[in-house]
Amino acid sequence: MTGPVLVGVPHDGRPSVPRRAADLAAALGTELVCVAVDEASVREPSGGVVPVDPDAGPAADDGDLSAAVAAALAGSPVRWRLERTAGDPAAELARLAAAYDAVLVVVGARRPGVRGWATHLVGGTVAGRLVHDQPRPVVVLPDQHAGDAS
Repeated sequence: MTGPVLVGVPHDGRPSVPRRAADLAAALGTELVCVAVDEASVREPSGGVVPVDPDAGPAADDGDLSAAVAAALAGSPVRWRLERTAGDPAAELARLAAAYDAVLVVVGARRPGVRGWATHLVGGTVAGRLVHDQPRPVVVLPDQHAGDAS
């Protein structure tokens, strides 16, 4: 068996990204590792996660995230697991891809609108950074509605 397909779970709740990554994993005959990166927190050397802003509220509920990913992957025959981590999304996806010996990394295209544009200007896209900084193939899934003329 080859390594798993590793997919970044988008914060904006697009279930199509993990679902389409599961389709790729099924076609490759492997499993799926879904990775949610909390950009407002950092990983401690011990493996724990702490917020960058100590006055910030608690991180997203693991149960809610697990339920959302499970709903997105309902009906998929692919075995999957969810990894939660914190910090820089590109660095964390690359780190976990190496740890799991992933066959490829899947990410969604950058967010549309001003927020996505601003993120691109400040730090570049996660996909762009992954392509240049690690050895695995990177698949960028465009928004499924990007070509609609509606």
